[in-house]
Amino acid sequence: MKLIAGLIIVLVVAAGIIGPQALYVIDETQVAVVTRFGEPVNQRKNPGLYVKTPFVERVTYLDKRLLIFDAPPESLITKDKKRLIIDIYARGRIVNPLRFVETLRTESRAQARAIDIIGSELRREIGLDNQSEIIRDNREEIMNRVRDAAFPQLAEFGIEIVDVRLKRADFPGEIANSVYERMKAERKRIADRERSAGAKADLEKRATVDRTAVEITSEAQRDADIIRGCGEAESIAIFAAALELDPEFYTFQRSLETYRVNLANNTMIVGSAQDLGQIFEDVRQSMADAARAPAGAGLVAVGEEELLDTRCLGIQAETAARQVLAGDLNTEPRAMILESTEQVDWPDTSLGCPKEGENYAQVITPGFRMAFSFEGETYAVNTDTNGSQVVHCVVP
Repeated sequence: MKLIAGLIIVLVVAAGIIGPQALYVIDETQVAVVTRFGEPVNQRKNPGLYVKTPFVERVTYLDKRLLIFDAPPESLITKDKKRLIIDIYARGRIVNPLRFVETLRTESRAQARAIDIIGSELRREIGLDNQSEIIRDNREEIMNRVRDAAFPQLAEFGIEIVDVRLKRADFPGEIANSVYERMKAERKRIADRERSAGAKADLEKRATVDRTAVEITSEAQRDADIIRGCGEAESIAIFAAALELDPEFYTFQRSLETYRVNLANNTMIVGSAQDLGQIFEDVRQSMADAARAPAGAGLVAVGEEELLDTRCLGIQAETAARQVLAGDLNTEPRAMILESTEQVDWPDTSLGCPKEGENYAQVITPGFRMAFSFEGETYAVNTDTNGSQVVHCVVP
């Protein structure tokens, strides 16, 4: 019994010492290479628990995921003898662990070797293209050529290169400032050209607006003068009609208005009561003379419907016609030019533009036929006398 117990103790101690030397585990992200006295003899790519010869064989673990080979920035000469600072990186994986351990041993040495190979191919490819082509057009093509050239060289070390990418391609510091200044000068030239075009457009717009404002003001002043003249003519006609009804009362009324205006508060008159009466008589007589119609002048009889000047009657109609036509053409009322105005007695309320299917009162409707021009086209607009009814007709 003592012998068996001792044997068990010896076996347990031996397992504790020899076990870690005889067993090894491979993770899902790893591959393993077993070396015997430094020479690779076996490789394991699948995860799991494996056995090796204790004290004779060793296990080297390698990462089977993608490796990043990041090269430091390097100053390279292009085909047109210009320098660029190129910064690239590559991605690859270990596909032949035995070959990798035989040639490179460690991942750090693989990193240095891969960077040397990729850098050498990059210098050769950069020398085949001009600086502007590298920066602007051929980046993708250059990186693909570097990858294809480096692929067979790295395959000799058990590495499969997957991709090569350019992180940046910059000008060297000593010429960067001149490049930036040239870029600034170009942008300034473009900005000055845009500003000049904007200033020209601004002047053209202002000149157009100023001219339009003058035209609108002139036309408004003209219409105001016409309306004022028409009003004064109508006022004179009303006064003349009132004088015709009762000349003495009209003279008396006008003289009272004159007294009220001229004999205002704080008005001092030097003289006797007889002198004041004479003043009143002189004023009354002056008003009577002023109200008397000139020889040969005719008066408009009360109740007689005579039309005044066509322009006086048509000013309101023209304004209304402009508003309607401007709404139809989606423009400003003053943008249209009045070509002609004709006074017409329309036979019914359709104003010469009947719509199919509608009935109109058969009543003589005095009004106007107007023609406006806008952007080379002529438009006809018919109205009644005061512009309360407006229709936009098509010129036949």
